[in-house]
Amino acid sequence: MTDLERKRYVIGQVAGRELRWRAAACALAFFASSAAAQVSGFEGRRVVDIQFSPAQVLDPADLNRIMKLRKGEPLHAQDVAKSIDALFATGRFEDIVAEAEISLGGVIVRFVTQDTQFIASLSVEGKVSTPPNRGQIANAGQLVLGAPFHDEDLVHATDGIKHLLEANGLYEAQITPSVERSKDGQQVFIAFNVKEHKRSKYEMPTIRGETKLSDSTILRATGWRIPLIHWWRQVTDARTRNGVQGVLAKYAKQDRLAAQVEIEKLDYDAARRRVHPNLQITAGPKIKVKAVEAKVSHRVIKRYVPVFQEGAVDNDLLVEGQRNLRDYLQSQGYYDVDVNFHIQSVHNDVETIEYVISEGQRQKLAHIYITGNKYFRSDDIRERMFMQPASFALRHGRYSEAFRHKDEETIADLYRTNGFRDVKVSSVVDRSYQGKSGEIAVTVNIAEGPQWIVDKLIMDGIPQSDRDALTARLASGTGQPFAETNLAADRNEVLTSYYTRGFPDADFRGMWQPGSEPHHVNVTYTVTPGDEQYVRGVLTSGLHHTRQKLVDKRITLKPGDPLSPVEQTDIQKQLYDLGIFARVDTAIEDPDGDTTHKYILYDIAEANRYTMVTGFGLQLGQFGTPSTTSVSAPAGSTGVSPLASLDISRLDFLGLGHTVTLGGAYSTLEQRGSLSYLVPHFLDDPGRSITYTALYDHSLNVSTFSSKREEGSVQLSQKFSKSVSAQFRFAYRRVSVNSVVIPVLLIPQLLQPVRIGVLSSTFTQDRRDNSADPHRGMYNTADIGIAGNFFGSQRSFGRVLLRNATYYRLRKHLVLARQTQFGVIAPFAAPAGLSAQESVPLPERFFGGGADSLRAFPYNQAGPRDTGAPLVPGGPAGQATGFPLGGNALFFNNVELRFPLIGQNIQGVLFHDMGNVYSSLSNISFRFNQRNQQDFDYAVQAVGFGIRYRTPVGPIRLDLAYSINPPAFVGFQGTPAQLLQCGVTTVCQSVPQSISHFQFFFSIGQTF
Repeated sequence: MTDLERKRYVIGQVAGRELRWRAAACALAFFASSAAAQVSGFEGRRVVDIQFSPAQVLDPADLNRIMKLRKGEPLHAQDVAKSIDALFATGRFEDIVAEAEISLGGVIVRFVTQDTQFIASLSVEGKVSTPPNRGQIANAGQLVLGAPFHDEDLVHATDGIKHLLEANGLYEAQITPSVERSKDGQQVFIAFNVKEHKRSKYEMPTIRGETKLSDSTILRATGWRIPLIHWWRQVTDARTRNGVQGVLAKYAKQDRLAAQVEIEKLDYDAARRRVHPNLQITAGPKIKVKAVEAKVSHRVIKRYVPVFQEGAVDNDLLVEGQRNLRDYLQSQGYYDVDVNFHIQSVHNDVETIEYVISEGQRQKLAHIYITGNKYFRSDDIRERMFMQPASFALRHGRYSEAFRHKDEETIADLYRTNGFRDVKVSSVVDRSYQGKSGEIAVTVNIAEGPQWIVDKLIMDGIPQSDRDALTARLASGTGQPFAETNLAADRNEVLTSYYTRGFPDADFRGMWQPGSEPHHVNVTYTVTPGDEQYVRGVLTSGLHHTRQKLVDKRITLKPGDPLSPVEQTDIQKQLYDLGIFARVDTAIEDPDGDTTHKYILYDIAEANRYTMVTGFGLQLGQFGTPSTTSVSAPAGSTGVSPLASLDISRLDFLGLGHTVTLGGAYSTLEQRGSLSYLVPHFLDDPGRSITYTALYDHSLNVSTFSSKREEGSVQLSQKFSKSVSAQFRFAYRRVSVNSVVIPVLLIPQLLQPVRIGVLSSTFTQDRRDNSADPHRGMYNTADIGIAGNFFGSQRSFGRVLLRNATYYRLRKHLVLARQTQFGVIAPFAAPAGLSAQESVPLPERFFGGGADSLRAFPYNQAGPRDTGAPLVPGGPAGQATGFPLGGNALFFNNVELRFPLIGQNIQGVLFHDMGNVYSSLSNISFRFNQRNQQDFDYAVQAVGFGIRYRTPVGPIRLDLAYSINPPAFVGFQGTPAQLLQCGVTTVCQSVPQSISHFQFFFSIGQTF
């Protein structure tokens, strides 16, 4: 045989898919011996080239690390075996065959491979009507993003999806899987095309077993048929499960807590598209739970014995009820209570469970003493204790033997975590505190012992560049208290630091040994980082309408960067924050493979580009609405204002992530239409957006006039932190007034449309725990704007509106909420013929009163009113009508005490409102009394009671207010035509009127 014959020999092979790690090791051991015989003719020859067929798919750095063969070195069979072993361990090959080919000057080794394919994308195509949704369908296939893919996986995935669809009544659905492979063949993109066809319906179930209820009662409990009209509902998995739960709930109402309801099977009739459920029911006896030897209400029993909540009876639940009842009675002052239970045999279809309660003497925890503490203040220790002495909120205090032992352990843990390893905590109970029967005191004795201190912290295996940053975050630093719990915390801190920087296999060992002085230790941390992993590339899939560059801007991980799972999920969050994707899945391709350079996958499902949101609401109260037939009710009248809204949005406009929204709202008080264009992440800042808006608004919520506003605006929004944000706006609008026939308002300067150009900004600080129903935190806003002729405005004024709200949790469910608002409008450069105060157009003034501002008034009824005085110097006086005119300053203060009223969803509120809308800043006054019927610059106050009903969209609110000092004013009884004749052909009589003492409001959402 000569080198020129170039004969090829197979010298090794591994069938990767059939072998796993241990099996592969055995196979390769065998191969090493057999290959030695085959390669005898090549052994020792120089390797002139190493080739891959097809081209190798590993990163060059990984290939260089794992290959044992080297070009230019002698060929050894053992090196071939080790190379195949290492290649297979990467997880990127299904089959590997090593061939040797004689070549001039030596031998060519060629690895013929079958590459592993990995799942890079999962999508669901076709029209899908929920349930199930696309995400549920994709998950039913049990295919994992980034995992190896085999053709038979499609069969199992299709079966899983079909089972899910059938459970939702889609028995005739067709699932067609398709697979598209990337150019290099290692990524596969899987799509399931679903054709649903019609959803089947239920039919009369077969009911077997000892039911003790009629079939019709059981059927109604399932909810599978619409009441009255008796139409069968469509089948869904949730409806089927809810039907079983409905039957169990029906039995639970009859105290049959041990009832069993099971769906044995669902028979499908394809010809009729009907599903026939088969129910197997065992009703079981009625369960009666009662307390004996003590008076405990059935309501308390149902609350604390969990068999009622779980709808089942077993020993664990009964023991839990025993413990709950004991804790409850101890909270009522029966500290020595003893609770046991026993189950009586079934008699007359009733199984009785008796809780035998021996209450003992009712006592009060009068005082808690803490002694021996030097390191911690007594108040710091009390904050962590569950025991509490009697107070106004806790009439008998809070005490039990379990609470006492728990507090002992809590205090001991507090000391141990601060270096007091030898701390001892005990407590003594005085059953006759200060000689008073029924009062007890607890003395907590703390023997602190010495504090252990870290003398030296040694960190092995950590580069000096990392030590300083890590040391600052560790709990066991030099001179710090020593506790073994700190070692565990430091372990998590160090490993998290390495994990986020691409060291998934980092290992940490913490040890300590006594120092040179008593109660001093030396701590040694040894870290083995392991191999660092890097990003080989970031692969995205699923984009159809969105431009790739929009996604690429959010991908901050680049090839060669350390593979940080934290940054990987941050990128996922940024993509979600765009608001245009329904799903963003991320994974590492081949996560368990022995490679240091890995692909990161992002599989994206675009959201529906068109969304439509409708809303309906209702306001009930006293409204002021302009009237053309009567001016006799300037304070408004009781009415109902229904509201309907419609918003249509086009997401991801032009594939840029922009949103176009057409919105509208209609009610008896306001008609509004708008068109907006939102550009999020403006100038690549995730916290910045810009919005262009065109708006038309016709408001009739002030009895004095109706207003029209046609506006174009641009707003820049900036989020500075989680709680602080700002909006900067420039608006150019045309406002016009259609006045009720009030003579003093017929001055042309007040009636003609006015062009307003205003630059404004709003700063917001929101630290509330829940914006819809806050219980703690604060909310501050500052709205500042200026309008002037330098912006093309026909009126010039500055405007400031400040708001501060705080929320305090007094007890677990008791909240004190308060809000203060202050605003001022400062006009300047008034047009000729108008005073500065009256130069502010009516729609631009402050109006207040109503459910969301000052409940002493009906909607927008606070502040100055028409007294018939001339609006301009030397102008004509008119007949007083008492209609509100708005003001240039406001001050509101609201205080609410919110508390649970009935159950968990109904809340009560006691409130006090104070303030008013004032004619100007200089006229703000906190006076309680109105001087005369022309004086409106004083503080009106109201107290009241409200009810809040919690719903998923926010609390429904009903408030009843009593206005303590409502304003009186001069009004007019008659029609607009009669009003115009006053002083011309007739003399009109003024009529004294006033705001009613009682106000009521019905709306949605908390007041503030």
